[in-house]
Amino acid sequence: MCANKRGVTLMEVIITVVIVGIIAAIAIPAYTGYVNRTRRAEAVTALETVALYEEKAFAEANTYESLPDLIANRRLPDPNANSRYYQIDVDPINGDYAEGFIATATPINEQAGDGIVFGIDSNGNRGTVSGGVVVQNQDLWNSLRR
Repeated sequence: MCANKRGVTLMEVIITVVIVGIIAAIAIPAYTGYVNRTRRAEAVTALETVALYEEKAFAEANTYESLPDLIANRRLPDPNANSRYYQIDVDPINGDYAEGFIATATPINEQAGDGIVFGIDSNGNRGTVSGGVVVQNQDLWNSLRR
C-alpha cells in the first residue's frame, strides 16, 4: 500500500495561478502590439501599391486617378476587398485633371481604436494624415517595414 497519499495544497494552487497571471500580464500586451504592428504594415503596403499605380496612371495619361478608376483602368487589385482593418481611399488633387493625389489608410473595425491614419502623397511624403495633409513621419513608416 502507498503510504504517501498527498494532494495539491491550496498554497501550490495559489502559486501556480500567480505565475500564470504574471506570464499572461507580459504576453498579452506583447501579442496585442505585434498584431497592431502587423495590421499597420499591411495598410502601409497597400498605400505603397496604390502610389505605384498612381505613378503608372500619371506616366500613361498625364493625370492621377481616383481609386475606382485605378481599379478599372489600371487593374489595381482592390485594396479594400480583403481588408478588415483599414479603409483605403484616394483623393486626386484638382478635380478632373489631377495634378497630385493623397492616398489614406483609415483604421476600421477592431483597428478603429488605433487612431493613426496613414497617408502617402504624390510628392513622396509618407506618414500620418492631419487636416487632409500628409505629415512626414519616415521613422514610423520605416519601423513598419522591418
